[in-house]
Amino acid sequence: MERFGKMISLLLLPLVVIIVYSALKAYLLNDTPIWTFEISLFLYGLFFMLGAAYTHKEKKHVAVDVLTHYVSPRTGRILAIIAELVVFLVALAILWVSVPGAWRSFLMKERSTHQTPFNPQVWWFRWVIPISCALISWQAFRDMIALILSRPEKTGLEGK
Repeated sequence: MERFGKMISLLLLPLVVIIVYSALKAYLLNDTPIWTFEISLFLYGLFFMLGAAYTHKEKKHVAVDVLTHYVSPRTGRILAIIAELVVFLVALAILWVSVPGAWRSFLMKERSTHQTPFNPQVWWFRWVIPISCALISWQAFRDMIALILSRPEKTGLEGK
């Protein structure tokens, strides 16, 4: 997951290049390239969705840990297990719902709805949701098991 997360973070580089190119061309030549809008959507979508599991692994997401300051380490661990269970179940639910849509999109070779002359195929992009939800659910499951098997003083929830 570590290497995968770092590779996904590199998607920001072409995204920045495309946005700067589009902005400069629009500003200097008064001509915005048609393809830059959709390519930047694809790159940002890949970065955001596929990077979510790595962000969860690294605990870099926004967390409200108000309760953990006022409870015992054992209770804090139980709350962390419940939180991981919620993430796991929500990711599995989204995975369950998104696969049929991605499959239908693949079968019909779905194209962009933006109706531009570029009109790229987007069926492959529909698979980003189930893939990222599978990765997130796997990471949440691993974190939940680690919390269950660890002693409270090793969870980082010592009640600061």
